[in-house]
Amino acid sequence: MGRSRFLIILTEYFSCDANGNERQGLSDFFDRVRMEGYEVRKIGEVISCGIKFKYVVTNHVISGSTDESKSETTGERLKKVLNRCLLAVGKDPAWKFGVAIDTYLPLQVGKKHIRYMYGADISDGWSLKSWNKIYDIFLCHGVNDEREIRRRFKGKTFIMGYPRYDRFFSKSIDLDNLRHEFNITESKKTLLWMPTLGGEYSSIPLFAKPLSAISKKYNIIVRPHPLSFVQEKDFIGLLEKFNFIIDRSALRDMNELFGLADVILADNGGTPFSAIFLGRNVIFLDVPDDLDASSAGSSIFSGSSVMELKKHLPVVSNHEIERLVTMLDSVAFYQENSECIEALFKEYFDSPRGGGAKRVSEICNSL
Repeated sequence: MGRSRFLIILTEYFSCDANGNERQGLSDFFDRVRMEGYEVRKIGEVISCGIKFKYVVTNHVISGSTDESKSETTGERLKKVLNRCLLAVGKDPAWKFGVAIDTYLPLQVGKKHIRYMYGADISDGWSLKSWNKIYDIFLCHGVNDEREIRRRFKGKTFIMGYPRYDRFFSKSIDLDNLRHEFNITESKKTLLWMPTLGGEYSSIPLFAKPLSAISKKYNIIVRPHPLSFVQEKDFIGLLEKFNFIIDRSALRDMNELFGLADVILADNGGTPFSAIFLGRNVIFLDVPDDLDASSAGSSIFSGSSVMELKKHLPVVSNHEIERLVTMLDSVAFYQENSECIEALFKEYFDSPRGGGAKRVSEICNSL
């Protein structure tokens, strides 16, 4: 689209957590966006200037609980106009206006709203909840999330594929640096274990010790959710205790990790869908999916489409590591698993692999 066609808006808590501590990876993020030449603004600045963009793209609700907006006084509107004038000449706004806590945040900075779907793992407990009513347009990964969105909401839908994985299908991936970084032995199968963030729904507590028993037979790379390093430090400590190779880079190009792996070990979340889109082999690590309402992840994973995948792909418990080894060493497993992955791709995506960013650009430019 060109960098002049859009800007990035950061929320109030992007830089610091609730305790005022700088968030991990913040400096790396700003180094990257400055190098790429993107324009970035803080949301308080946008609201204080009364700026409302024609279109705002978000991937989830962020904050708020209602689409009702607080009315502005004439004096507030005038101050915001003056703030815009100050901003135009390179000065900071003279008056500050905070985010309205109750109103859905995107509504405070935009007139029309686009939802860029946040992974293909849709669920009634989170991604399909009623806050989606604010969106005029949904950019869907494939036929499955498009179908479920259309059943529930009035916004127009487009299928974009999975833009974040465009590079996977290009010729620009060089895995040699990654093999060196993780000390990969090329004669061994490489397993990419991607535990989700979700307390009891994560496979780390159940599988850290059993998988460590086969860590010499295979290259095992553990890619925890980036927030696990902050919210689930005891899980990270468990991985460290058993000397796993841990990918700690919050800015890792996931195309490279997926490209390096022979098999993806997943539990919940978007990982298995990403693997299916990329045509990678998947084995599920069995974790509870029927925890009660008091459990940390119960609301998020309620009615998750991941449960459907588990009916088609192999699921192993933490007591079945020998069965896992048998599969990993079987030529028949890879053939059967690959055939199943392709059938699931047709069912859940049925969209072109690669070229997603171009499709998103064309959709946005046509609005």
